Amino acid sequence: MSGAPAGATAGVQDVLVALQRLYSDPDPAVKSEANDALQHFQKTQEAWNTANALLLTQDLPLESRLFGAQTFRSKITFDLQQLPLEAQLALRDTLLEALALYAQGPRVVQTQLCLSLAALALQIPESHWGNVVPGMIERFGGRPDTVNVLLEFLSVLPEEVAANHRIPVSNATYHERMPQLLTQQASMVLEVLSMYIQADGVTPAIQETVFHCLRSWLKAGEVTANQLATTPLLALAFQALESDALFDVAVDVLCDLIHETQEIEENQSVIQMLLPRIEALRPALVQAGEDEDRVRGLCRIFVQAGETYHTLFVQHANELLPIVQAVLECASYHDLDIVQITFRFWYLLATHVHKAEAANDPAAIPFRQVYEQLFAIIIRHLHFPNEELTGQERDDFRSFRHYMGDTLKDCCYVLGAEACLARSLQMIETALAEESPALRWQDIEAPLFSMRSMGAQVDLREDEVIPRIFAIVPRLPPHPRLRYAGLLVLSRYTEWVEQHPERIPEVLTFITTGFDRSDKDISAAAAQAMNFLCQDCCEHLTPYFDQLLEFFRSVKDQLAVDDLLAVAEAIAHVIVSMPPAQATESLLLFTQPLLQNVHEITVLPSPGKPELMRAADRMEQLARILQVMGVSLASTLPESCAATCTEAYGILDRLLDKHGHAYFISERTSALIRRALIFFGTRAEPTLPALLERFASCFESTGYSGYVWIIGKSIDQFGHQAGAELHSLLARAFERISSKVLQLLQTTPPDQLSDVLDDYLHTCLVTVQTAPGLLIASPVFPHAVHAAVVALGVLSPAVHGIASDFLRALFELPTGQAGAAYADPIRHVVAEQGFAVCQALLRGLVTIFPPENMPVVVGTIKAMHPLAPDSLLPWLAASAEQLPSSAVSQEDTLKFLESLHSGPLSPEQIKPSLVVLYGASRKSRERARLDKETLGDT
Repeated sequence: MSGAPAGATAGVQDVLVALQRLYSDPDPAVKSEANDALQHFQKTQEAWNTANALLLTQDLPLESRLFGAQTFRSKITFDLQQLPLEAQLALRDTLLEALALYAQGPRVVQTQLCLSLAALALQIPESHWGNVVPGMIERFGGRPDTVNVLLEFLSVLPEEVAANHRIPVSNATYHERMPQLLTQQASMVLEVLSMYIQADGVTPAIQETVFHCLRSWLKAGEVTANQLATTPLLALAFQALESDALFDVAVDVLCDLIHETQEIEENQSVIQMLLPRIEALRPALVQAGEDEDRVRGLCRIFVQAGETYHTLFVQHANELLPIVQAVLECASYHDLDIVQITFRFWYLLATHVHKAEAANDPAAIPFRQVYEQLFAIIIRHLHFPNEELTGQERDDFRSFRHYMGDTLKDCCYVLGAEACLARSLQMIETALAEESPALRWQDIEAPLFSMRSMGAQVDLREDEVIPRIFAIVPRLPPHPRLRYAGLLVLSRYTEWVEQHPERIPEVLTFITTGFDRSDKDISAAAAQAMNFLCQDCCEHLTPYFDQLLEFFRSVKDQLAVDDLLAVAEAIAHVIVSMPPAQATESLLLFTQPLLQNVHEITVLPSPGKPELMRAADRMEQLARILQVMGVSLASTLPESCAATCTEAYGILDRLLDKHGHAYFISERTSALIRRALIFFGTRAEPTLPALLERFASCFESTGYSGYVWIIGKSIDQFGHQAGAELHSLLARAFERISSKVLQLLQTTPPDQLSDVLDDYLHTCLVTVQTAPGLLIASPVFPHAVHAAVVALGVLSPAVHGIASDFLRALFELPTGQAGAAYADPIRHVVAEQGFAVCQALLRGLVTIFPPENMPVVVGTIKAMHPLAPDSLLPWLAASAEQLPSSAVSQEDTLKFLESLHSGPLSPEQIKPSLVVLYGASRKSRERARLDKETLGDT
C-alpha cells in the first residue's frame, strides 16, 4: 500500500520487538504483555502500513512476515471500513503481488494471503472487482510454479465466503456477491481442476490439492453432483483410491459427493453412475486385510452410500444388497472403531425392513438374513478380550458395548425382540453344555449383556423366553463376571416380575445374596437390581418389608455408600406404596435407627473423621428416603409427627453445634433438612426458631453456603403466610446472613465466594417473590443490592444469572399488585446504587455474560426507567464511556451513546440500543478469538 506515514518504520520496529518477546522471552508476564500489545496494534489505523512492510520484507523472520499476513486478514475482516474504496483496491493489488512473491512458500503465509483476498473479494462490489475467479486463474494458473497458489485460493474461497460470519456485510450484499464469486464460477473451476489433475507431469501433491479444492466447493454446495459427474473428476476420484498418497483425500471426496446426492430424485443419473463403482470396491475391502486405515476409508464410502440411499434398498434389493453386505463385512471387522462407523446405517435400514416385513414384502427376506448375521457379529464383539485390559481400556470397552447394545435393538426391530432374546439364551445354553474345562466365561457373559440391552424391546406379556432366563440366571457358574451380569439382566426385567409376583421370592433371594462384600461390582449390581425390583414391584413387596428392613440393617455398616443409598431408596419405594397408617409406621421403623446412629455420634466426646463421615452417610440415606417419600404422606401424617420432627431436628442441632464447622457435615445436614421441610410441611414450623438460629449462627462462624441455602428455603416455604413471630425470626436470620455476606465481600475476592453468592442471591430472589417486606424493610436491603452488583462481575454464569434475576424482580416489584407499598424504598436504593447497577450490567453484557442473559439485562434496565427516569440516561452514558476498549471500540461506544441521545430516553429505546452494543461486543470477541488463533499459529 502506498502513502505510509512517517511513523511506519517505528511501528515495524515496535512490532518486531513485541514478537520477539512473545516467542522468545521465558517470562509469562512479558509474553502476555506482548500478546496484548500486538492485539491492540492490529486494531489501529497504522497497522495497515506496518503489516505491509512486515509482509514484503523478505529478510525478516518467518513469524514476523506471517504476522503481517495475519494482520491483513484480521483488518480486512473487521476494519475494512477504515479504508476508502481506492485504498481497498490498492490493498487488493498489494496482496496479489505478495501472493506472487510467496508462490514458493511458506504455505502458512500463502493461506493467510488467500484468506485475506477472499474476505476482501466479498466486500468489494463487482463493479470495482469483477471476475475474481477468472482473474485469479489468468494471473496464477498459467505457470507451474504458481498453480499451487491458485489452488489454495480456490480452496479457501468457498469456505471463507460461505462460512466466515465474522465478515461484516449486509444480507443484501452477501446474496448479491456470493453467486458472483462462487455459483457462477463453478463450471470454470471444475474445468480448471479437471485440467490440472490430468496435466503432464502432475505430482501427487498437486493432485491431492486439487481434490481438497474440489471438496471445498462440494461442501459449500457450489458444485453440484450433476456438474461433477460431467467431468473426469468422478472417475479419477475412484481411481485415486488405488494410490496410497491419494487414498484418504479420495475417500473424503467420494463421501462428500455421495452426501451431495441425498436429493435422490434430482440426482438419479449421478446415483446410477456411483452405485456400480461403489459396489466394485468390495474386492478392495477384502484385499485390504489388516490395513486398518484402508478398511476404515472403504467402510466410510460404503456406509455413506448406505446412509444416503437407505430409502432405496428394499425397493431395489437385488441391485443394492451388495452394498449392505459390504457394510456387514465392515461390521465384522476386528477394529471396533471401524465397526462403530456402521451403526447409524443399521438403524436407518431397520425402519424400512420392518415396514416391508409388516407388509409381507418378499424383498425383506434377504435383509432379514443380514440382520441375523449382524446379531451374531455384535454378540461376538461383545465378548471381553481374553487378555487383561488396562483401566482405561476396560472403561472404553464398556462404554462401547452400550453403543453396540443400540444396534442389537435395531436387530430386535427387524427380527423381533423375543426371537433375539431366544438366540442369546440359546448361546448361553450351548456354552453351558460344553465340557467344563472348555467353558469360557466370556461365552456366557456376552449374550447375558445382550439380554440386558434388549430388555426395553421385549413385550412384557412374553411368557416363553423370559421365564427360562429367570430359571437359568441364578444357576450360572459362580464366576464374578457372570454374577455381575446376571444381576443386571434380572434388574432389566423387573417390570415382567411385577406381572409375575410369584417369582419375587427367588428373585429377592438371588439379589440379596449378591451383596458380596468382596466384590464391589457385584454389590453395585445387586443394589441396582434391588432398586429396580422395589420400584417396579413395590406393592407386591409390602409383605416383605420386615425382611427388607432386616436385610438393610445387616448390611448398612458394610456396603459402599452409593450401594447403601440405592438400597435405602429401594425400601422407601415399598413404603410409599403402603396405606398411609402403615407407611407412617414403617417409615418410622426404617429411619429411627439411622437417626439413632447420628445421635450416638453427637454424644461422643471427640469423634474422629471416620465417625463424622458415618453420621454424614446416615444423613444422606435419610435424605434419599425422604426424597422418595416426597409429600406422599403430607396430608395423612398425624399431629404427633410435629413432635417427631422437633425431636429429630434436636439431634441434628446438637451435631451442628459440635461439628458444624466440618464442611461435609454442613452439606449433608442441609440436604437432609431441606427434604425434611418438604416432607413435614407445616408440621416442621415448631422447629424453625431453633433451626433459623442455628443456621444463621453456623453461617456466621463458617461462611458455608449450605446454611444460607436452608434459610432461603425456609423463607420460600414459610415466608408467604408467616405470622408475626415467625416473620420476625425469618427477618432476623436474613439480616444475619446478609451481614456476614457483606463482611465476606470485604475480605475475600468475589470469585472465591461463588457458592455463597449463588445461594444468598437465590435467597434474596425468593424473598422478593414470597415475602418482600423481609428484604425491603430491613436495614440490610442496600447490602443485598450491593452483593448483587458485585456478583454481576464474577466469572460464574450461574451467579451473574441469579444476580440479574434478583435485580430485575426487585425493580419490577412496584409495578405488581402488592408492590406499590415498596416503591419508595426501592427508588431510594436505585438512586444510591443505580449507576453501579448500570455499570455492572453493561460491563457484563459486553464481556462475560452468555447470550441468554441479554433479555434479563434489557428487562432490568427497563424496570429501572420508571424508578429513576431522569438519571437512567446519564448513568448508561457514563457506564458506556467506562467500558474497556478491548470489549467495545470507541466508535461502537459512540454509536450506542448516539442511539440513547436520539431523544428523551424511553423504555422502547433501551432494547435496540443494547442490542447494538451487544452486537459490537460480539464482534470484538470474535476478533479477539481470531487474533488469538492467528498469534498462536505463528
